[in-house]
Amino acid sequence: MADSFVLEIPEQVGLAVATARQPQARTRDWPAGTRIVSADSHMLESDLWVDRFPPHLRDQAPRMLFRDGGWDLSIAGRSMTPEPVAAALCNALECYPGLTDLDARIADLDIEGVEKELIFPQRLFGLMTFGEIENKDHVFGAYNEHIGEVCARSNGRCYPVMVPSYWEPEAAKDSVARCAELGARCLMVPIKPGKFADGRTIQYNHGRMDPLWAAIEASGLPLAFHIGEAIPTAEPGAVGVSVLTQMQGFRQNWAQLTFGGVFDRFPGLQVVFVEAGLAWIPGMLHDADMIYNSFPTMVSPKLTHPPSWYWRAHCYATFMTDPVGLEMLHRIGADRVMWSSDYPHQESTFGYTRSAIEAVFKAVALEDAQKILGKTALALFRMEG
Repeated sequence: MADSFVLEIPEQVGLAVATARQPQARTRDWPAGTRIVSADSHMLESDLWVDRFPPHLRDQAPRMLFRDGGWDLSIAGRSMTPEPVAAALCNALECYPGLTDLDARIADLDIEGVEKELIFPQRLFGLMTFGEIENKDHVFGAYNEHIGEVCARSNGRCYPVMVPSYWEPEAAKDSVARCAELGARCLMVPIKPGKFADGRTIQYNHGRMDPLWAAIEASGLPLAFHIGEAIPTAEPGAVGVSVLTQMQGFRQNWAQLTFGGVFDRFPGLQVVFVEAGLAWIPGMLHDADMIYNSFPTMVSPKLTHPPSWYWRAHCYATFMTDPVGLEMLHRIGADRVMWSSDYPHQESTFGYTRSAIEAVFKAVALEDAQKILGKTALALFRMEG
């Protein structure tokens, strides 16, 4: 057996850390009608919370400060970023200019040929899992205001993802409306949402969440789940174990929405599963149909359609490079798939973006490639306006 990587894009092998990469210059013109859109990119939060918190709560606001060689995110003086971790993140990606500087970012997009991006957070994922944080309304509300303002300055290049009140679904109507008012093109909730204020675990397939699904459906905004909430331990192999397990897919979240009847109750709901690639989907759909078919008297509620139908009617997934997933595209749906650069993360295509785009053209028919590389994202996230 050959002792080599199975990665199929030569420029992908032996990449430097993100802070040491250079954007990949144009190699050729894309076919006429091609639009390149990243359905998943990231920006680092600034020290955005304290000035947006009510004066009497400012001592409880998260702070994002650069010290001791890295970005430290803390709440009420309690750091969630140990100094070695902060320094490692800085050296690997968080001190790359494009993660914080809009002009530097757009210069990279221009070189790599990316027209538009959907912007997800960086450290906000940590806040979602940083214990049961207080003041969620202010924490996520301040972030939503901040990212809306940043993207508004991008002249139509960057579009924000915002967080509605998943912890208080009764308030979702106003929360979702506020996100829409701030310019959200997608909403995001955690993979593991924690607990309600009364201590009960939040379960997305529980009827208590229906006001949230109703508000999102009425808004017309898609909903996203994004990997990145798990924080690596200090055990050997922690990063590899953490990232690999996160990239195995979203079976639990998809199953809750499908088997829980959420899609039947809210037929306009559209859900995007972000950064876990494509290869997990065909096996999940087969297993879901097998389960529903094999346990006809035990699976409740009764669904209107076979489980796999709901994927094609309601769901999308993003990927950066996934040759295995693209080989199974007939089982996933070319109109259910969106490419992303994940700029400028370690696992992103930054530095070989044009080669990653070329790989899509080589793997699938031109019409499908153009959907995957931008046309689907432009429509779903309403990026034309």
